[in-house]
Amino acid sequence: MSVVRISMENCIGCRKCVQICPMDVFRFDTQIRKSVIAYPEDCQSCGQCYLNCPGHSLGFTDLVTSAALTAVR
Repeated sequence: MSVVRISMENCIGCRKCVQICPMDVFRFDTQIRKSVIAYPEDCQSCGQCYLNCPGHSLGFTDLVTSAALTAVR
């Protein structure tokens, strides 16, 4: 599984995912003032970005089906 952006509109630009990700998957885009998933292939599916996203803009994808997976927090 890998992290995916469920809704870019819900991203509030807080940078929590950038700061908390142990695999350095995210980068902050200063032009749009939002984080971007720069290296999804490095995602280890720890869920820290998902759990700490105040905008609820992140989820996970099943690489086999390519379907976005979300869970009730």
